[in-house]
Amino acid sequence: MTMSRGRYNSGERTRIRLIEAAEKLFARRGYDGVTLADIRKAAGQHNSSVIGYYFGTKDGLLGAVADHRFPAVDAERGALVRRFVQDGHGLSTREALWAVAEPLANTVCRNNHYVAMLYRLLDEGRLAEHVAAAMSTSNGYLVDRTLRTSAGHLPPDVVDQRLDLVYESIVRALSRCDAMRRPPAHAELSALVDAWEAALVAPLSEETEAARAART
Repeated sequence: MTMSRGRYNSGERTRIRLIEAAEKLFARRGYDGVTLADIRKAAGQHNSSVIGYYFGTKDGLLGAVADHRFPAVDAERGALVRRFVQDGHGLSTREALWAVAEPLANTVCRNNHYVAMLYRLLDEGRLAEHVAAAMSTSNGYLVDRTLRTSAGHLPPDVVDQRLDLVYESIVRALSRCDAMRRPPAHAELSALVDAWEAALVAPLSEETEAARAART
């Protein structure tokens, strides 16, 4: 969300403008397709050292974008987890998937380009570090552990493969909604959760078992 000017001093307003300009450009053109000069121009800044002053490097600015958006996502994730487990039962696979996807889906709006940026980072091979950071919080850890346990009947390397598939699919699916500037309807997201759950819990086929045996 774009912040009200009255809430910040001029330095903090400049910092927020740079963050939001960077997020929008990263979402449109990817991290590698954007220069610091592009970001400064989009933020209305002419001082060539302004990004270095506030963020150090381009990577530092990318981290600041994540820091700007992620706390609200994680807070909503935590609220969902608490709601799901309030009757004393453990978090189910389906609930864990909702806790991953719904807070991200709720960021899809006119002035928030976080999901679209994550999609671009995925295409550039930069998403894994952001997933790792998201899953390092107490909420993220519980969700990730639940999903790993759901796939615990599989070999460890396949568990990793399935989780990567699911996390990447969540970003891809939500990025399509973002391109239309609308969050997914409940029924649409529920159907996606069906697919992600199936991907996690499906057993290895006989073909895959045979191929793995032949490989080893």
